[in-house]
Amino acid sequence: MNIIYKIAVVFLLPITLLLTTLQIFSLNTNYFVEKYTEYNISESTGIRDDDLRDITDKLLGYLKDDTDNLNIEKVIDGEKQQVFGEREVQHMVDVKELFLTGNKIRNISVVVVSLSLLALLVNDRKSVGKTLILSSLISFVLIFILFLMMNADFSKYFTYFHEIFFDNDLWLLDPNTDVLIQMLPIEFFYSIATKVSIWFIIELVAVLGLGIFLNKLFKTMKFDEQDSINRV
Repeated sequence: MNIIYKIAVVFLLPITLLLTTLQIFSLNTNYFVEKYTEYNISESTGIRDDDLRDITDKLLGYLKDDTDNLNIEKVIDGEKQQVFGEREVQHMVDVKELFLTGNKIRNISVVVVSLSLLALLVNDRKSVGKTLILSSLISFVLIFILFLMMNADFSKYFTYFHEIFFDNDLWLLDPNTDVLIQMLPIEFFYSIATKVSIWFIIELVAVLGLGIFLNKLFKTMKFDEQDSINRV
């Protein structure tokens, strides 16, 4: 059974960290507002800054399943109207489902990783450090490859992402008419992907450091226990 616990930690711990980090930044209104200012979104959408914040609050609330619709009216270019059209709303239905599925996977992973680590600490504690080290090193390789791909041609791989995770073309929006893509241009997604990648790497460094520490700690404890036996 120990090998199953090790495999669970190696592969599910990075998933837990990545999905948690993604959720922190992608559901943070302040981060969105910061980017709106940076990209001058108010001018490109014709929506006031305070209205952009309110729209974002409601949009993120929808993704978190705090509300069940996106019926939002705001003044756009001097005229009060629905912010999102039917195509945009339908796409957000798919995005919400993706978010909620990711949240479920993250929650299950937290439980499985926690129980697996506890089992290893009880049954095979000397392997805990090595398991954490292996988990971090494998993830380092994968995130490095992903980072290279992202910086080589983000637009191409962003398109691949949509083709893999969505079974329709509702994500193909018109930047001339659709507010959703005007609010969230591709530069925004590149920015958030970079932010998440950097924080994920920091977390992996922490896991690596913890793994090295525990590996040395349990080796030392093993030697101390053996020394005590020899003295007896």
